[in-house]
Amino acid sequence: MIQSFALPLLALVAAAAQDPSLAITGARLADGSGGPIVSGKVVLVAGDSIQAIVDERTWKAPAGVRVIDGKGLVLSPGFIDMHTHADSSLVAKPDAVTQIRQGITTALGGQDGGSSIPLADFFAKLEKARPAMNLASTVGFGSLREKVMGEDNRRPARPDEILKMKALLDQDMRDGAFGLSSGIEYEPDSFSTTDELVDVAKTVKPYGGFYISHVRDEGAKVIDSWRELTVIAERAGIPAQITHIKLGSVSSWGKFAQYTALMKEADAKGLKITADCYPYNFWHSTLRVLVLSRLYTDMAEVKRGVDDNGGPTNIILTDYAPNPSYAGKSLAQIAKEKGVDPYVLYMDLIKETDPKNRKPEWGDDVESILGISMQEDDIKGFYKDPRVMVSSDGAIDGGHPRGAGTYPRFLGRYVREAKVVSLEEGVRKMTSLPASVLGLKDRGRIAAGFKADLVLFDPATVIDTSTIKDPTAAPVGIPYVIVNGEVALDNGVATAARAGRVLRKGR
Repeated sequence: MIQSFALPLLALVAAAAQDPSLAITGARLADGSGGPIVSGKVVLVAGDSIQAIVDERTWKAPAGVRVIDGKGLVLSPGFIDMHTHADSSLVAKPDAVTQIRQGITTALGGQDGGSSIPLADFFAKLEKARPAMNLASTVGFGSLREKVMGEDNRRPARPDEILKMKALLDQDMRDGAFGLSSGIEYEPDSFSTTDELVDVAKTVKPYGGFYISHVRDEGAKVIDSWRELTVIAERAGIPAQITHIKLGSVSSWGKFAQYTALMKEADAKGLKITADCYPYNFWHSTLRVLVLSRLYTDMAEVKRGVDDNGGPTNIILTDYAPNPSYAGKSLAQIAKEKGVDPYVLYMDLIKETDPKNRKPEWGDDVESILGISMQEDDIKGFYKDPRVMVSSDGAIDGGHPRGAGTYPRFLGRYVREAKVVSLEEGVRKMTSLPASVLGLKDRGRIAAGFKADLVLFDPATVIDTSTIKDPTAAPVGIPYVIVNGEVALDNGVATAARAGRVLRKGR
């Protein structure tokens, strides 16, 4: 994969002309390229950009320049999260502390087929809120379907409806979207056909956009679902990304070799297929994804779906609006307390939270679950693939610990402890690789003229502390985070600086 990091000459000249406001000394420099880590350099920041990288032996701090001593630390580009749900609450919680503390400086929203339509309205609100981190967005395929088809969306779209979706998508691409996202394991995306997805996805090609998908099935039919993504990429003529890639159920275990074969096939065709992965063996979703046949009253289907996802003891409710006391308990625990069969309990929960039975006071997020059903060896295998980057799939103050701990966990457990990849490669997976997929030519690297999105971390101690019981606990080993030249995390403490920006494709 060839990556271009050329910057316009004017940007370099502008950065060089300013007086530096910040200098980082003493750190080992992992520039994001995957190349060797170097020492003895000072990174100078002027305004929102990296002004220069100079020799530490000859540099003297001018008056008025803040100096951050990075001795014992690694300085890397800010982490770019290719799958976030922070956008759902970033306007209300612009400090995004759970993201900033783990080193995320840029994130991609509009995931799993859900986004604001039109995006321009959301962008205006977000700019007014002044977020602490940068946010880019895709356009949600499911949101397009709901906008055009209304409540009558549990079917394939008609040609006239597809044209309307394409028109809405085209406008959002003009307004700066980076591509199209789908969540075709969920409703209403799941009622679409491959042909429909291809037709809509073709809209993003003239803008250099890409397709990112929560695929149709992450369990028993996961290989077929990945293959569908490659078909969409090939027929639409665009790059595509498998988001939060996983072998997510018992019936999918042992299929890693089939993933490798499929990616070789895609490479042979010249397709640009990438993926992102979070470093946890449990996922966060809804009760309804357990039974993809949607036959929620069929005991055999319910039992098959629950057992394939780890069984009643490994399905844990994180939210349940009709009875908040269920939060933190497994299906097995709740069933034992109520004296009922756990599979019958599942049917009752599905019925109670059916859209037809929901009460207004429950709000939009009625229920959610954690499912413990992935194997550690598969996660390690994905991270060894050079095309796979790191993502959180996390939310601000969310119920899954990935929302607060993904990046320190990856660095601590998979880079330092398990040595799945080198530190240099690990940093690349969090920085320049996602930047190259998005086409961000001024982020994801430490180089003169690039935006000053930077993270200082201690490679010997960095680790997550967030857990299922305490999902927002702060990590350790990341003392400084800088966003667009301003210190957002200062010696481990979040500051009042909110220097994040809305990033628009091509601007």
